[in-house]
Amino acid sequence: MSYAIVGNVPHSVTSADGGVNPDSRLTTSPATAPSEREVPQKSHRVVLAGAALIALTLGLRAWVLRHAYFIEDDFLFVADAAASPLTFDYLTSLHKGHFMPGAKLLVAVLTALSPYNWTLAAGTMLALHGAAAAATFRLLGEVWGWRWAILAPLAVAVCAPLTVPVLAWWSAALNAIPFQLATALALLWTVRYLRHGRERDAWLAAAAVVGGMAFSVKALLLPLLLFAVAVAFHTPGPLTWAPSAALRARPRFWTGMGALFLGYLVVYMSRPADAEGAGVPALKAALGQARRLLLETFPVGAVGGPFSWGPVTPAGGLLQPHPALVAAAWTVLAAMVGVSLLHRPRWAWRAWALLVGYLVCVDLVPTLVARGRYHELVGYDPRYVADAALVFAFCVAWAFLAPRWEESAAQRPVRQRIRLPRRLLRGTAAGATAGFVAAASVSTAAYADTLSGDRVHWYLDTVRASLAAIPEEAGVFPRPVPEDIVLPWNGHRRFSSFLLSPLAGDDAERIADPQPAALPMVLNDAGFLVVAEPAPDSVFLGPPDDGECVETLDGQVLHQVSTFGHPGHVLGLSYVSDRDAETTVGLDTVTQTTVLPAAPYGGSWYVPLTGKGQTLVIKVPDEVCLTWVTFGELVPSVEGNPWEQEDLEEKTE
Repeated sequence: MSYAIVGNVPHSVTSADGGVNPDSRLTTSPATAPSEREVPQKSHRVVLAGAALIALTLGLRAWVLRHAYFIEDDFLFVADAAASPLTFDYLTSLHKGHFMPGAKLLVAVLTALSPYNWTLAAGTMLALHGAAAAATFRLLGEVWGWRWAILAPLAVAVCAPLTVPVLAWWSAALNAIPFQLATALALLWTVRYLRHGRERDAWLAAAAVVGGMAFSVKALLLPLLLFAVAVAFHTPGPLTWAPSAALRARPRFWTGMGALFLGYLVVYMSRPADAEGAGVPALKAALGQARRLLLETFPVGAVGGPFSWGPVTPAGGLLQPHPALVAAAWTVLAAMVGVSLLHRPRWAWRAWALLVGYLVCVDLVPTLVARGRYHELVGYDPRYVADAALVFAFCVAWAFLAPRWEESAAQRPVRQRIRLPRRLLRGTAAGATAGFVAAASVSTAAYADTLSGDRVHWYLDTVRASLAAIPEEAGVFPRPVPEDIVLPWNGHRRFSSFLLSPLAGDDAERIADPQPAALPMVLNDAGFLVVAEPAPDSVFLGPPDDGECVETLDGQVLHQVSTFGHPGHVLGLSYVSDRDAETTVGLDTVTQTTVLPAAPYGGSWYVPLTGKGQTLVIKVPDEVCLTWVTFGELVPSVEGNPWEQEDLEEKTE
């Protein structure tokens, strides 16, 4: 045990004997302590009420998830998992700057079980979300006891609309939801360790931090959050020397946390750079994002807004609030800060300082590093501050509630300036909590209206059905999926051969790596497998006006093209040949051999040519007559449902 002298009174700085706050040194007297029979009964009622609140919140969010579906990066994760072996390089490769081996492992498992299964994917995230809510409830009970007052910060943590968009977008949830769970557990076990000194709790806290690091880069800063909590609330004496006192009290614990911080940083920096990841922010964009994120998005979402969401993106609505709503949110927050400073001045300012520090260091800085080069509207995306809802609730509790080791009236902070009427505080807190839950529920339900899950769900179901009956003679060639599924800036990763092959079952390889075929087919924008035709901007070579065959020189066709490599480029050959003919095709000096099936009355053959080059090379035997040649992308010959169009044509005839 180590001691420090504060005001001529010795205090333990290990916080292992139950006294961690400088103003909580007295113990509850028998006269003021509740009876052992009363405590369990009250605790049970509080636990049931908290569990009911969590269950209702999860039910509402499950309803929101029914309106959501896979979108954007979700497809990239599933396709990457299906195409890659489960290796160390796969797990530790960066995805748009994110180091997330735990998330990639989870995606690999879910993809192996059932690719693009929304019930399985969303259900897993909802279960983890429920676990995070339960861990938060347990954290509140650990610090403040099982009393009715903890339901207010619990509602702030589990009902906040800030956490809804990140849950509805699976690829974002893969980072954020496990990180929220890790944060709650790390705080819970760190508090237990600081209070009681059990090594088991220290190891569990470290495990929670490691678990968070496996899913989110933000978890790099978890050790700093834990240390800030220890310094602000669990180290007695003046705040000026609290950091050194906290380090001296638990040197091995904080050394271990420092090792986790540095170890993660080394591993992250050792991975190959990702062009879509971190970058130097543009000043104007970064300032605009910071203003929107900290001064508009977080305040409105933290107090239950925005009631309506917009603008709407393929992944759901953004939180761009009306100025009046921003003013109202800041009025509520200012009132909370003011009342808390009157009620618990010593602890309230520390709590609000912790929240501000978290928002800046954990949420704002990583966002600017990753997205500060892009549009200022990024600041209206609540996914970047979703994890702050838990920290906000934790800080609200510290600002208003005395921890359970400070419960009795004799143990209230001696520096409290004004003793506010308890009945008034309770009534106001109950009304505010009920109002917050109602507002948050309205905002949560409104978010569902911005989701386009039905359209994407229908598209994937159509693709799945189409790929279940591929004609034997067909080649299914790549083309980009619709822009409302995966945006163009994802480049070659948005082609059907990569994204949709997991839906083909036993024919997945035919989609992922198409081979030469006589019947060209593609998936149209409605998800139907239809016959393809050359795109209008394709290269086209035909015979001269007075001939039947494309002219060759020593059996070769050479034509200038310019391609830098494209997964959708296909060479089409129309020909006449009495027997099978071995043909060489390629770009520049990179060629391949294909066999044209015998077609005495004419046939067609389509060969993928995805390389780069300047010269198209075709070499055919003398007995083969090429009637036309095309090179370029293939497009659907029919858009929409081909069967409906056939019925319409029959009725027209």
